[in-house]
Amino acid sequence: MSDLNKLLDLIFDNIRPILFPEEIINLDLTLSKTELLMMIMLDRYGEITMSQMAEYSNIPMSTATGIVDRLVKLGYMKRNRSEADRRIVVIALSEMGEKLVSELKKQISEYVTMIDQALTDEEKSLLFNLFIKISQLFREKSMGAAPAEQPPALTKIKID
Repeated sequence: MSDLNKLLDLIFDNIRPILFPEEIINLDLTLSKTELLMMIMLDRYGEITMSQMAEYSNIPMSTATGIVDRLVKLGYMKRNRSEADRRIVVIALSEMGEKLVSELKKQISEYVTMIDQALTDEEKSLLFNLFIKISQLFREKSMGAAPAEQPPALTKIKID
């Protein structure tokens, strides 16, 4: 068996518990991973526009709108008018959304702590460097665009 096939077998045999650690992240969630990522983004940046949400999530505006509509209806997000420009609608987490994201971050923190305690300093350094290298590789390959470190800036249109 080639080294590539061995690597693929290793990945496929072990990816689920690494990416979806139900034993660790035991929140009773009916939300999709995209919905959770959007909520985490809102937690990180506060208020953002639908355009920023769609661009950050790399999904069409119609899909982002549908997801936000669902999360607003469930009570996890809220829509507000921008203080800078009342014509612009921004999305933010509701109190219920903030609570859910806080619990999710707590669970993830416990998962990371478990990993941290299991690895030596040398292994942690190697893991970190490999993660950065793999992330950069995927970023370069993914549509030639780097992921946004922050939501895209609002474009101001001068109206006469």
